[in-house]
Amino acid sequence: MAKSYGWAGEVLQVDLTNKTVSKVPTAVHRPEEFIGGLGLCAKIFWELGCPKVHAFDPGNPLIISAGPLTGSYGPFGRGEVCTVSPQCYPDELFTYSGFGGMFPAEMKHAGYDGIVILGRAEKPVCLSIHDEDVEIRDANGLWGVETFEAQRVLMTDEPEASILVIGPAGENLSRIAVILNETKFAAGQGGFGGVMGSKNLKAIVVRGTGVVGVAKPDKVLEQTRIITEENKKMHWLRLMFQTPYTAPQETKDVFARRYFKKNYGCYGCPLQCHSVHDVPGIGLSGVSCANWLWAPTFSVDAKEIWEANVLSQKLGINTFEGIIALPFLLVLSFEAGILTRQEIEDDMGLPAPKWLGGTATSHEFLTVLFHKIANGESPYADGGARFVEYFGKKSVSGERLLDLYKELYTARGYAFHHMDNLGSALHWATDTRDPVDSCHEYKNSAPEAMEHFGLPPYDNYQIVDLSKTVYEGAERVTAWVQDNQCLKNSLPVCEFWSGITGFYNPPEMDLRIFESRLLSAVTGFDMDVGKMAKAGERIWNLRRAIMVKRENRTRENDTLNEPYFKKAIKCLAGTATGLVNGPIDKAKFEALKDRYYELRGWDVNTGWPTRAKLEELGLKDVADELASIGKLP
Repeated sequence: MAKSYGWAGEVLQVDLTNKTVSKVPTAVHRPEEFIGGLGLCAKIFWELGCPKVHAFDPGNPLIISAGPLTGSYGPFGRGEVCTVSPQCYPDELFTYSGFGGMFPAEMKHAGYDGIVILGRAEKPVCLSIHDEDVEIRDANGLWGVETFEAQRVLMTDEPEASILVIGPAGENLSRIAVILNETKFAAGQGGFGGVMGSKNLKAIVVRGTGVVGVAKPDKVLEQTRIITEENKKMHWLRLMFQTPYTAPQETKDVFARRYFKKNYGCYGCPLQCHSVHDVPGIGLSGVSCANWLWAPTFSVDAKEIWEANVLSQKLGINTFEGIIALPFLLVLSFEAGILTRQEIEDDMGLPAPKWLGGTATSHEFLTVLFHKIANGESPYADGGARFVEYFGKKSVSGERLLDLYKELYTARGYAFHHMDNLGSALHWATDTRDPVDSCHEYKNSAPEAMEHFGLPPYDNYQIVDLSKTVYEGAERVTAWVQDNQCLKNSLPVCEFWSGITGFYNPPEMDLRIFESRLLSAVTGFDMDVGKMAKAGERIWNLRRAIMVKRENRTRENDTLNEPYFKKAIKCLAGTATGLVNGPIDKAKFEALKDRYYELRGWDVNTGWPTRAKLEELGLKDVADELASIGKLP
């Protein structure tokens, strides 16, 4: 690229072991083909050789990337983090986690499309980036400091900086530790905070004073008008996230009337869908979506709900695991008679609250549980899968506890978020983590939109009502959504803006037309709808090649835990709704996989991409590498 528009132009590489900093032109990673975000991270990881290292090994690269739209007006203020995940189970897998806030745009304004962190510092450090000036600084005085306070201290020198930071959970290598910025935004799933902690990296502080040019400002302005109109349809989301949406109305009213302060959100986004609340005695913080889910099963008390949110953020703990999955695992085990109150209090060292048969308050329970996680105490700090592995061997009801885990955790060590249909079930089976926080398309049921994109109606293959389930055709939806997910996580585009009914006014406008026009206007590259579709498919196939090369991924690995093929399962989201899924017919699911592999152009017996497909996508080098290690069919 002679002149870079959209892309900042450089990727920063930092080796903490050797204390070196270098800058690599973004152009060497072929951004016009892999775009940015998830695509750029995957391309860099492939070029690093897909290292077969443990998550906490110094050789595990931590890769952070924004996209060519990051920093523009609209829902594009997001970035992606990729690394070998300590949360994945039973094997540690290379995977991804998105985050928002101000950091991705600030990184772009400093001149960088991405940051690659290698090695391990001898003592705690932070990485300071101010435009061209990059410095590895001592952070020993911040080790052990909670996330909010650490950011406050770091901002005394750079008051306008944005900061990625870990809390005590990350420092102590919890497998469910997050990388947090501001109060709410986080790379939450994957345990990536523990990866930062393993590198003795407390924080990355970035301040950018530059700008990222656009190739065709007038065309960008045209698309900005469309964003402005689309935003008028989204006001419901701002309202939804202002209160704990699963709580009783009286609890919602307390938050709305007493504690709500304002909405805020990612850089440049007109929606500002996150909400800020200030609860006396607990403090001020932000919240959205899953942060509210310490309710209603555990508490309807506003202060207890808020304390769960704020404490997990300050300590740097994955909300979905710490506030939802682990407590649910305990309460379901208690209700099923698998774990008794005495076992919970004695063997686990946790005070039992009322919903576990005890007398302790939720405050007492959370304080002990969260500090066990933050202190790195096994098995609490290791996430639900390894928690069950540990206590399953110790408890007389170990087998029953394992069975319960297999229901609550769908695959790869991630708790069941939601899985309403065969398309999302197949996506769960073929990904490396819980995929659905960045593909809510599976919950969309607008038949006109489905028809427009050439997809069968969702009702045809749902697994909530088995009387309607049709297995044929689900593979088309999974492949389309996976490619679309890769695009949205690479441009990037916010999940709540990028469903198939977003920017939907056919034939003049639909999501793909909007994305292609905007990306073309920003970068100057001709990225029509067909090229955009190929880019999404290319990124997914590169991710699959990484799975095959590094993790020996085969068809046998593309599955769900066995209970999903035997009984109806209630997901975590269904605890409030009573929603149950399945069972899935295993023979028909295997036939569905056959059709999926054929549609993908992969080998049906192994699930490996073929040379023909890889070369069609411009991945001849990838095909050659897989062939050299005997993993090309």
